[in-house]
Amino acid sequence: MADLLIYTPDEVLFLGLELVGFDLKRQNWVRRSKNLSRFRTHYIGEPCVYAYLWELLQTTDLEKAQLNDLIKKVGAEKCFSYFLMAIHLMACYPTEEQAEGIFSKSTGVCDKTWSTWSWDIVSRIYNQHPDIIVWPDRWDNPDSESEEETIFIVTVDGAHCQIEEPTLDDFSENQKYFSHKFHGPALDYELAISVYTQDLVWINGPFPAGCHDLKVFRQGLKQKMLDTRAARGVEHRGIADKGYRGEQGLLSIPSSCDPERVRDFKGRALSRHETFNGRMKNFDCLDERFRHHDLLKHKHCFYAVAVICQLQLDCGYTLFEV
Repeated sequence: MADLLIYTPDEVLFLGLELVGFDLKRQNWVRRSKNLSRFRTHYIGEPCVYAYLWELLQTTDLEKAQLNDLIKKVGAEKCFSYFLMAIHLMACYPTEEQAEGIFSKSTGVCDKTWSTWSWDIVSRIYNQHPDIIVWPDRWDNPDSESEEETIFIVTVDGAHCQIEEPTLDDFSENQKYFSHKFHGPALDYELAISVYTQDLVWINGPFPAGCHDLKVFRQGLKQKMLDTRAARGVEHRGIADKGYRGEQGLLSIPSSCDPERVRDFKGRALSRHETFNGRMKNFDCLDERFRHHDLLKHKHCFYAVAVICQLQLDCGYTLFEV
């Protein structure tokens, strides 16, 4: 393994701003809060999150996520610049020409070089997801003194992301990609978030946006929950919205028949999930219509952003408690 190049959050803040045109003089003119605001504009997340992610990609045991080969090829400092460019790609989703205008002065990079290395690193962050998004072995409520596992374990919801109209050369039925949320073509991803901890524990997709939520649920997560029930001997259940009606044995949906306390609990849990979805949609590659017709790139973006959002939780930028 190559020698590690570790950056502090302050160093990430400085180098990230320098990369997009804020030199030392301009950074020193303003308060730290202003520089943090500038950083979030170009990278969405916090410097400490990207310092953590950069270290993970150098130390991971997942071969396809490792940066060591790229570091040996271009050098650690240049690799870190490409790493930040990849984050900027997901955060702001610029065209190649826009990115060249931003980064050519600080690095001399051309549009094709920016695109090649940025997408390469996005794919490596994607390949880190099996170590970050993990289904737990136990489902305890950390705020309870009871040793019994909880009944409600996850909230389940889908996230639609707009894409360009698929061509008939690639898909026989474009209508299956129609999203009722956007009234146009989109992809759907399924997410499950632990109710009592700050963890995204499941991600699946993409699926055509026209695919019903229940159909998606039955293509992986349902069996995962059944296996957990069998292994733990507890009738675990998830919480989902009314689009999941039909799996009442596994998913509890809001109901006017619920006691007020239960109704409020479900509402808070689902609202918390929407907050996480909103954090992901802060990244323009997921919020804007995806220009690239290579949908594997969209999957890489979605999972990579999910990794970043989970690391934000790990770094203390948590969701509200249910």
